[in-house]
Amino acid sequence: MLLKVKTLTGKEIQIDVAPEDKVYRIKELLEEQEGIPPSQQRLIFQGKQIDDDQTVMSARLAHGMQLHLVLTLRGG
Repeated sequence: MLLKVKTLTGKEIQIDVAPEDKVYRIKELLEEQEGIPPSQQRLIFQGKQIDDDQTVMSARLAHGMQLHLVLTLRGG
């Protein structure tokens, strides 16, 4: 199923995942396309952060739905 991931800059990225894939898989695919390490990604769906260990199905994601990508910046 195709999901849309929107960045804070307004860029929309399409990700193809299976319902049984973990949310972490979405982050891996985003890293392949955008070069952003999964550890710096937060995925938001309907105003809530979704956990890496959830499956796409258990997070209630369906074909065509949109997620928002927020980056976590580490201070030093």
